[in-house]
Amino acid sequence: MRISKLLVVTVLTLAMAGFGSSVNAASSPASGSTVNIKSNVLGEKSFTGLIIKGHTYVDLDGFVNCLPFQINSKALSYQSETKTFKVLNEDFAIPTPLLQFKVGSDTFQHNDESFRLSDPVLLIQNRIYFPLKDIVSVYDINVSYDSQTKTVQVSKE
Repeated sequence: MRISKLLVVTVLTLAMAGFGSSVNAASSPASGSTVNIKSNVLGEKSFTGLIIKGHTYVDLDGFVNCLPFQINSKALSYQSETKTFKVLNEDFAIPTPLLQFKVGSDTFQHNDESFRLSDPVLLIQNRIYFPLKDIVSVYDINVSYDSQTKTVQVSKE
């Protein structure tokens, strides 16, 4: 009788341990590790991004913090059917360039010009992630990694 109780307790313990580790794995970023990012492009901003296959990705908030112009929140548009994200430049008090990104694509549009990305735009847990360096380099913005502080630096200098 004691052996069967011990066996049941052991099986339940192992099952709970397995469940706990699967919950932790599901709540962490599925495709990368987090990294701290500091941007001084339009004022000092700190936020986190993801490192995926050796490249820095940022979500929409991080993306906006790395651009050399302000974006009116009314200018943002996402079409779920086509998985296309746009920053519109029409009829808003803050003039911005027209930007267009498509999830999975290795190009993006800036006004009427197409630019190649070394890595595609991603959709992770219903959030769009942009490959940082390729996009901001269009605006002569530098992206570097400070190994001492383990922080990605984004600067206009």
